[in-house]
Amino acid sequence: MVTSEATNEIKTMIQDLLNERFKDEFEFGPIVVMSRVDDDGEVYLHSYIVFHGDQSKLDPTWTLRLSDSLWSRALELGYPGIPIQLFVEKSEWPELEKMLQ
Repeated sequence: MVTSEATNEIKTMIQDLLNERFKDEFEFGPIVVMSRVDDDGEVYLHSYIVFHGDQSKLDPTWTLRLSDSLWSRALELGYPGIPIQLFVEKSEWPELEKMLQ
């Protein structure tokens, strides 16, 4: 599968999972999914999830398990490494986005 198709599919999966879990508690977006290679040469998907809302309501147990929900599909798409997600507050996103370009 082409990288952009895979990253778009994972992005949609993340958005659906976030909407299901948090409903209207947060505003999510953008969600940016990028292909990366770890230190061992393993290809994985790294996601930046921008959010606006009360961070104390962002359940860390659920967010840590998000990788488990994505991993089997990422593997099917050709990304054997465990997917990584970084939650970024909306106010911090513009600076981080510049660094990613």
